[in-house]
Amino acid sequence: MSDSLEKRITLLEDIEAIKRLKALYCFLVDDAVAGDESKALELVDLFADEGWADFGEFGRFEKKEGLTLFFKDIVPGLLSYTAHMVHNPVIDIDGQTARGRWYFEVPSTLKASNMAGWLQGRYDEQYLKINGRWLWLSITACFEYATPFDQGWAKVKMFSL
Repeated sequence: MSDSLEKRITLLEDIEAIKRLKALYCFLVDDAVAGDESKALELVDLFADEGWADFGEFGRFEKKEGLTLFFKDIVPGLLSYTAHMVHNPVIDIDGQTARGRWYFEVPSTLKASNMAGWLQGRYDEQYLKINGRWLWLSITACFEYATPFDQGWAKVKMFSL
């Protein structure tokens, strides 16, 4: 196999591995919100040791301890249901590092009020390839709207972001 072909195949394999990582994120967050704490811990293990996540008004959470607090306690404390859907990935690989951008839409239910709603925005992410495995270095969520399911984003905000 030529060097050029090997590099192209590796690039495609890396992009697919990051897409799979993101899909796994969706399932694990949703399972954690549904009450399976072990899924939150499994998700945290997909971050590099120095990893962090910034969820705007919800806060910035650093390293395994902060990420565990967010995914195991804060998110399931606020929401009783989520179904994360991500799309339009743009993934740029640079050796053992990468960047990704994704749109997200999340039908959700606020735990306190039992209000159904939509969350929508973009994830900006950085990844590290460690021992042949892609992990998150960072996730930044940029929310564009949060709105009641039955009224839409143009009329009512569920909460201010």
